[in-house]
Amino acid sequence: MTSRPAPPPTAPLPPSPPPAERQTRGSSSRAAAVLATGLLGTALLTWGSILQTPHLHGDGEKPAADLVVAALHRKLEKTESVLRGLVGLQMASQEVTLGELQRFVASLESDGRTLEGINTVGFATAASGQAPIRLLAPMDPAGRDLLGSDLWSWVRGSGEQLSREPAPKEGWLLPGRPRPGQPAFLVQILPFGTESVPASPTSPTATRWAFATLPLRDVMRAALDHPLIRLDGPVDVQLYAGDRADPAQLLYDSRNLPAAGVLPHALSHRLDIGGQRWLLLVHPLHGSAPWLPSWGAVLLLGLTTSLLAALLTREVQRRRRLAEQEGRSLGELRSQLEDSLQWLRLHRQACSLIQEGLVVTDRDGAILACNEAYVAITGYPEEELVGRNPRILNSGYQSKEFYAALWEQLLANDRWEGEIWNQRRSGEAYPVWMRMGVVRDGAGDPSHYIAALADLSVLREKDRQLEYLGFHDPLTRLPNLQMAELRLGQLCQQSQPLVVIWIELDGIKRIEESFGQAKGDQLVQVAVDRLGHFVGPADVMAQVGRNEFLIVHALDPADPTALETAHTLMAALTDSMAPGGGLDLTLSAWAGVSCFPQDSREPENLLLFAATALGQARRQGPQAVLRYSAEMTIRSRQRLAIEAHLQRAVEGGQLELLYQPQVDGQGTLLGAEALLRWRSPKFGVVSPLEFLPIAEASDLIHRIGEWVLQEACRQWQKWLQVGFEPGRLAVNLSTRQFQDPRQTVPELVQACLSRTGLAVAQLELEITESCLMPALGTREQLLTLNSMGVELAIDDFGTGFSSLSTIHKFPIHKLKIDRSFVDGVDGNPTSQSIVRATLAMAEGLGVHVLAEGVERPEELEFLLRSGCPAFQGYLFSRPLAAEAFEDLLRRGARLSPVAGSAAAVPLP
Repeated sequence: MTSRPAPPPTAPLPPSPPPAERQTRGSSSRAAAVLATGLLGTALLTWGSILQTPHLHGDGEKPAADLVVAALHRKLEKTESVLRGLVGLQMASQEVTLGELQRFVASLESDGRTLEGINTVGFATAASGQAPIRLLAPMDPAGRDLLGSDLWSWVRGSGEQLSREPAPKEGWLLPGRPRPGQPAFLVQILPFGTESVPASPTSPTATRWAFATLPLRDVMRAALDHPLIRLDGPVDVQLYAGDRADPAQLLYDSRNLPAAGVLPHALSHRLDIGGQRWLLLVHPLHGSAPWLPSWGAVLLLGLTTSLLAALLTREVQRRRRLAEQEGRSLGELRSQLEDSLQWLRLHRQACSLIQEGLVVTDRDGAILACNEAYVAITGYPEEELVGRNPRILNSGYQSKEFYAALWEQLLANDRWEGEIWNQRRSGEAYPVWMRMGVVRDGAGDPSHYIAALADLSVLREKDRQLEYLGFHDPLTRLPNLQMAELRLGQLCQQSQPLVVIWIELDGIKRIEESFGQAKGDQLVQVAVDRLGHFVGPADVMAQVGRNEFLIVHALDPADPTALETAHTLMAALTDSMAPGGGLDLTLSAWAGVSCFPQDSREPENLLLFAATALGQARRQGPQAVLRYSAEMTIRSRQRLAIEAHLQRAVEGGQLELLYQPQVDGQGTLLGAEALLRWRSPKFGVVSPLEFLPIAEASDLIHRIGEWVLQEACRQWQKWLQVGFEPGRLAVNLSTRQFQDPRQTVPELVQACLSRTGLAVAQLELEITESCLMPALGTREQLLTLNSMGVELAIDDFGTGFSSLSTIHKFPIHKLKIDRSFVDGVDGNPTSQSIVRATLAMAEGLGVHVLAEGVERPEELEFLLRSGCPAFQGYLFSRPLAAEAFEDLLRRGARLSPVAGSAAAVPLP
């Protein structure tokens, strides 16, 4: 078996070049192609120039004029780019300062040619037909006096009318109005800020402008001296505003001759630039020039251009490769730039809101930037601070050694914090709390310093104000209770007798509810002024509450007694007051008095005793003045104990209801009044006259009143269901129940009737005359109860402040003559007159009458003779427990009065 011959060895494939080398080769090929194309075009252009030169040599004026037009266009475009740079600066900075504008101009001057032909750049604001210049950076120092002048005053002709039309893309180009002896110039304006509202119908749509002034002599020289502009010889040039060669509209004449007239034999060009029409006349001074340059110049220019194009192509390819290698594109760079500008604006806005002053300096200490708080604290405007050293704030309070230690610690730890005294621009020295930090460069050397400072003078002034308000009333500036106790303690160190008078005004809250808090403030101030007339320099007057005042008066042997002094103060204080607005008011007040050293030698006890006496006076009635006694403390503590146990009485079932019958003249049962009693395990049977005022002073009255109505309706319905005829149930209501924020009285009654099933015709509610006061707003609730069918009776009639007109406005069904008029009525002519008048009034109003508190047969006999139809009192029956009243109902007995007996005797 023969073996197959081995195939001839194949040459290995050359390795493929790396991607970078492939890209380099590709860019070289493209550069070579560009160079070859350029050389071919140069050769053709040169050959054409040689062939066409003899034919076009006589028509040289046209290329010269075209070059002048192109040069002028190029210069105006460059000026437009400068103005757009100004607009970008304004948009990035929100409000450009003079320093920023000057730095922008300096950056353009480094170019060498950008600002050629420009005399002034700046910003103006259009408002009300004017355009005052608000920021100016003149290239010529003589132009600085133009700041604040009206930009329209610079423009000649119809510039103001032209501005009414929308601005062209490149902005407006307007002829200037030169002053006597000054050369002609142009004004180029670029409007921006289209979000603003125009100042007037005739003003441009933009309210902010960037502008530049262009002296025509400098503009033409800069335009024609450009390296890319090659004229074969000198030319004469004239520029007119408009499209006619009108000598009155002549702006520029290169001949600079007086009354030279229109340029003869010139080629004219009509231009539309900047929203304005212009006429340009150009005339070469020598013979005609060829349409194209000489073939040698064309050849040289072509070779140079081709070489530059090839090199530019190669450089573009190299930069594109670098950009691709770094993974960035032009869009990413633009996005990063926008993000950076946004963060810069955010940081600037955040710094402007910080209340602490912030300042940044360079390594030499020159201030670079600061926030608004720093400007406000130091008193220097930002323009004066930028570029200066913070040592201008040195007050001289600290020594050189202090600053040496400060800098040593700052450079060692990169931070320092402490208190330092500075000096404002006005010369005022003030303390600040300063925190300083160091920013270091890559080499670890300090590059910048940052400081934050807080004005301690403001903080300490606030502390003083808070301390003052902690011991004084903010309205009257009088000492408060804490300060009064301190001063009372100082006076108690002496041996001179003292009287402590605690006064409370009543009615200020009602006045504020009716006329507003301002009236209440004025009334309090009037009270302070009146009290101040009776307070000596050694006395103490304090405001211990909204309507409470404390007087500490030192008694001399010749002075009146403590009570006489208090009565004098009360008489002056409660006189008719007029707190403004024609409002005359008379207020009631109470006062409690304690004495040093009789009652106590301790300030705390003296204040406590005066407050205790005030509480007793408040319960006694208006204008009451009481001097403290030990029994008051006992009663006060007893009252507190009763209040604490009354809370448990409601929850523990210690309350019970008694029922006192109401009868007619024959003893027939008409109904009964439910009366509340409290059987306390600690205090025994507590009188309602003792615990009900305590309940009304707290929120317990709402719970007690609801329980009484619920229990009475339940018991009455129970008797009705078993067939008894108890008549009408009378239940008392407290005035406080009409002010319950949880529910109204009609809602409470409706709920009780619904739960117990009692018919509304069986219920009668008794109220006092105080419920009829308009200020309480009870009329609507009483009208609602009447519409429900509930009868209303006025209890203790004749002891309150009601009038016939008041009763006539309310749905009243019964009047109960108070026991004070019934007691001894048979021998008291005054009481007899009151009873007869009440019966006559009730008959006239069509309401029922019941006399309560009837205890003697003689009283009953007089009432019967006077025509009183119904009675209630011990002469007929004491209040009965539910079992005893049920027994009375079960036996169907009538109640007959018994002479000389305090209890009723049931009759079969």
